Amino acid sequence: MAVSRRTLLRAGLAAAAAGAGAAGCGDSGSDAKTLRFAWWGSEERAKVTQQVVDLFHTRHPDITIKTTYAAFDPYFQKLATEMSGGNAPDVLQMSERYIREYAERNTLLDLTPHLGSTVRTADLEKKLFTQGLIGEKTYGLPMGQTTHVLQYDAERWTQAGAKLPADGWTWDDLRDAGAAVSAKFGPKVSGLSDFFGIEDWFGDWLRQQGKDLYTADGKLGYTDAEVIRWWKMAVDFKDAKALTPPAVTSNTTGTPFPRKESTAEFAPDSTVGMTSWDTYGSEFKLSAFPTAGSGIGQVTQPPMMISVAQRTKSQDAALTFVDFFLNDPEAGALLGMSRGLPANLTIRQSLAGTLTDEWKMVADYEALVSPELLPAPAPPPKGAGVVKTQFQRIYDDVMNATATPEQAAPRLMSEIKQALGA
Repeated sequence: MAVSRRTLLRAGLAAAAAGAGAAGCGDSGSDAKTLRFAWWGSEERAKVTQQVVDLFHTRHPDITIKTTYAAFDPYFQKLATEMSGGNAPDVLQMSERYIREYAERNTLLDLTPHLGSTVRTADLEKKLFTQGLIGEKTYGLPMGQTTHVLQYDAERWTQAGAKLPADGWTWDDLRDAGAAVSAKFGPKVSGLSDFFGIEDWFGDWLRQQGKDLYTADGKLGYTDAEVIRWWKMAVDFKDAKALTPPAVTSNTTGTPFPRKESTAEFAPDSTVGMTSWDTYGSEFKLSAFPTAGSGIGQVTQPPMMISVAQRTKSQDAALTFVDFFLNDPEAGALLGMSRGLPANLTIRQSLAGTLTDEWKMVADYEALVSPELLPAPAPPPKGAGVVKTQFQRIYDDVMNATATPEQAAPRLMSEIKQALGA
């Protein structure tokens, strides 16, 4: 009987959980080095990451890797404190939202002199490199490849008589589908998780119309007029009862879709992992975004990058670990698609034939939409992380009907100017 990759990996995850933290035990010699590797992500990602750390230690017994992880926001809150206190992790995951800020504060190591030698890059997908580049210097390397996706319950949509996603479908089509599902399964289940407070999805919508969140030189790429249009569309969706109500949307225990309080939700496809169908309770499908103009507005980008702290006391060991994490075939097999498609194309190709279940679905989706994906944008300016937070916070007033889009958008623009120092 064939054993699926899911079964093999779950067995491996259990072993990793039992052995987590064991790497580096015992005497590794007088030249032993200890590094800290910090990152954000789920428990599922933690277990496969620990497996890779353990494998690295078997190859390099003189280097011990201690790992820490958290959810995205707590991770960057802690990182800010550690960086300012001179206690940064040696190796760390980095987001495109913050890489320019940390690079310009001289807290990240310029990897450029080490590329192609200590850190091999020949097999890495080159179109992902843009997000780690500040000027001519590389401060982060891609840990994977992702794009955005709509995950939806095709069975429930069909039962509700909703039109399924198809090439060239529109935002009106999405609204109507969400309304149909809410009418069929409400009030406990809504058609769509409310997505209008997420700046990332706003960015896709902007790119469908030839604009973007930021210009190539790091300036804001939109005005309050676009924000008003986006949030007026939110009111339209809300009036149609297509969205989760505010109390459900604001619940911080996960998101509405895995709680089965909605039947569709936008997400990075790197978060559609090995246990997503189990979490949701049944299989679902993936679709590109609806369109409001030219194309789907989606980009190909690294879901996260790997960086090295400028102040690391073990630079050679840190770079050795970075190279291993990105390029070792066994490490790539263990990681699978826990951080999206592998950035290493050789590993990606070897992995393709082993994929099953959700991971195969994501790989097939990426292959389908790849011709329509735009290149990874340049890193946004310092303050972009704050803008993302403020976008959600001010949208909450629109969501709760305590402000109109026309009232909320100018407030957002004022906060953006303050955050970006404009």
